[in-house]
Amino acid sequence: MLTDEQLMQRLQQGHARALDELYRRHAKPLYLFCASQTRANDPEDIVQDVFMRVIEAADRFNPQKASFRTWLFTIARNRCIDLGRREEKASLTSLDQPPHPAEHQTPLKDMIPDERENAEQRLARTSDIEAVRDCIRRVQPNEERQALALYYLTGKALREIGEILGKST
Repeated sequence: MLTDEQLMQRLQQGHARALDELYRRHAKPLYLFCASQTRANDPEDIVQDVFMRVIEAADRFNPQKASFRTWLFTIARNRCIDLGRREEKASLTSLDQPPHPAEHQTPLKDMIPDERENAEQRLARTSDIEAVRDCIRRVQPNEERQALALYYLTGKALREIGEILGKST
């Protein structure tokens, strides 16, 4: 089995299947991390965006500077920070946001029936995301919140968390 770094080398050489394997390995931990760091009701969009950035920046990946996982989660952290800044500035309500964000309500789009999932699945997915967010959101300051999310939701080692957050351990 190829390492993440070997898969990145294959991606740099133009092998698209390498990206499929990297996505399979890292999408779930990224999803959990992004869910804990943003108000996005579907962190999958952020995960997709992170992998688009991996494709765009593949030629700049240097395994001598950081492991693939560290590089990937640094991209995700930066995207979450960027999205958080945009969320603060946004004043329009969309179907992706709860009607009253301060009350942590279910977004309007999740109230609309989806033929692909039943109500029980939708409720479980929504309540899981909200429970994770509520617990982690209570931690201050923001860097500690990010460290907890990286440790508990993605299983990262403390040294790797330090690298992602730009702190020495």
